[in-house]
Amino acid sequence: MEIQAALDVADETDSFLQITDVIYDKEAELGYDELNDAEKTVFLLDQLLREMENGGFVQFVHHDAGSRATDTLEALERIKAKVSAGLLDRLLDFFPERHVPSDEDERIDLFDQIESDHADAIAELDDRFYDSGENLVEMTLRFVTKHVKDFR
Repeated sequence: MEIQAALDVADETDSFLQITDVIYDKEAELGYDELNDAEKTVFLLDQLLREMENGGFVQFVHHDAGSRATDTLEALERIKAKVSAGLLDRLLDFFPERHVPSDEDERIDLFDQIESDHADAIAELDDRFYDSGENLVEMTLRFVTKHVKDFR
């Protein structure tokens, strides 16, 4: 099994990247909706990490990952990333009825308005995310190890 072989790689970053490669290939072939919950968890967490590394929560919301913010919150809860989940939860509070639009233009327009009103608070969420000490890669690998049978 490709996932098990990836878990056996000594370097956690390499292991994580190999696992995400398998899942991204499946998502590209079948679509996001065809991923099971375990696969979606890894997919969403990888998207969150990529966007946060490239520009924080603004980058996250402005790109495709933002359309799945609620699913990403659930993924963080699945891996027991309490701090990161709490920060994303606070970000969702900025949205009316905690609804993040799936339409990209609508989502960006709304978030740009939110950001103009709450720039300092959003910047603080970014800082707290970066300073949290939660190793989301390690936590995701533990999740994959525990649920390896769910990856097909």
